[in-house]
Amino acid sequence: MSTEDIIPGITPTRMQLLELNQRLELATKGYELLSEKLEALTGELLTSVNAYKERKEKALEKTRLAQKEYRKLELQLGITEIQAVVSNFKQVYHLESKKRSLMGISVPMFNLIDSEVEDQKDMTYSMKRTSAKFDENLFLFKTSLQAIVQLAEVQSTISRLSKEIIETKRRVNALNYIIIPRIEVTVKWIRLTLAERERESFVRLKKVKKKISG
Repeated sequence: MSTEDIIPGITPTRMQLLELNQRLELATKGYELLSEKLEALTGELLTSVNAYKERKEKALEKTRLAQKEYRKLELQLGITEIQAVVSNFKQVYHLESKKRSLMGISVPMFNLIDSEVEDQKDMTYSMKRTSAKFDENLFLFKTSLQAIVQLAEVQSTISRLSKEIIETKRRVNALNYIIIPRIEVTVKWIRLTLAERERESFVRLKKVKKKISG
């Protein structure tokens, strides 16, 4: 046992021993709870990573489909005509962001909201100059954008989970390799010191009794 491992400022008394035993109990309980939290966070991270892979594939699939159908629209209407149609076309999207709690961590919830018009007379592009293919393309690009937003949501969740895991792991390691061992070493040192004092007191008492009886 190295004296360097003993907590500074500690005096070897029974009161201090009692306080350190309480600290050791709390530290051990904290280590157990944080270890459970770390395990649960790791499980959530793996779930989110799998969700990310699925959403990424979905986003790529929808984006490729939208681009493919757009190329067909170019052949049907021509680039010049498409540019003329969309020159005054306005489609506004808003990203709604909320929060939810996951393992005590605030993670984002994204929702794509568009300003779809309900009446055809309010459409910002000519229905006569376009076809159903044009409307289909708008829908495909919208669903592609929604898939990208969903991907961003789970990506942000992964980022926040990763940060929390790193911080929790740091605290677990500090308790396991620094705090708890130092308390245990200090407790052992106090017990040894108190036992040595008791032995010395016992020896002195015997000498006193021997002198009195002699």
